Amino acid sequence: MSYLDEIFGIKDRVALITGGNGHLGSEYAEAFAKAGAKVAVFDVTEKPSTKVQKLIDSGLPIISLKVDVTKKGEIAAGFEKIISKFGAPTILVNNAGLGSRPNAPPEENGPFENYPEESWDAMLDSHLKGMFFMSQVFIKNFRAAKEKKGSIINISSTYGLVSPIQSMYEFRRRGGEEYYKPVGYSVAKSGVLNFTKWLAEYAAPLGIRVNTLAPGGVYEANMAPEFVKEYENRTMLRRMAKTTDYNGAVLFLASEASDYMTGSLLVVDGGWTPI
Repeated sequence: MSYLDEIFGIKDRVALITGGNGHLGSEYAEAFAKAGAKVAVFDVTEKPSTKVQKLIDSGLPIISLKVDVTKKGEIAAGFEKIISKFGAPTILVNNAGLGSRPNAPPEENGPFENYPEESWDAMLDSHLKGMFFMSQVFIKNFRAAKEKKGSIINISSTYGLVSPIQSMYEFRRRGGEEYYKPVGYSVAKSGVLNFTKWLAEYAAPLGIRVNTLAPGGVYEANMAPEFVKEYENRTMLRRMAKTTDYNGAVLFLASEASDYMTGSLLVVDGGWTPI
């Protein structure tokens, strides 16, 4: 075994990624699978993403399960399936949650004073209630399996650390659209930070480390060029993230390389937040 394998290796460990068929979730799933882990994906979509399906077809040990993380009964049933196939997970990536949708209904992306209560509730439920339920069931099964070492990685965002800059969307308002980056996403992602700290202190005696990863914005081909240019100009590395830019951070937080790290925040944003 090489030195890198010794400190970063996660071979044969069981990793569970929520929102694992999504834009970044499927990248995390691929990273863990290629690093030798046995991977389970929870997602509200029944059909695996193209990337996850390719991993399944390749014969790697990965399963995709339809699970709504805001429903504890579905989570418990999903864990039973994972345990029967791979054993109890010792790595949990709490990645699921509604995005801040550019094409959401006008009232959701409109002025703050019109932001719908249903959107607020849905955003907090998908991020915080889902993370809460997932962590409860993970720890319960971790204890039952008498595991000794585990890692929970909670995915936040740079918008959980700093406010969105509403002037970046001025080009949309100039075009006649009352668009503002909505409040619910930022508040939910901010709540992740202190949930991590609370859970880290609670779980430490069990051998479970709990940390937060805060990614920056990821480039997508359908993004408005005006937004991309503004974002890149405000980032030290002068680019938005690639979907693969967070794989190293997730593997680091899951592995022995971060064995003395818990309750911490790892920001990977190309230099967005320091400016």
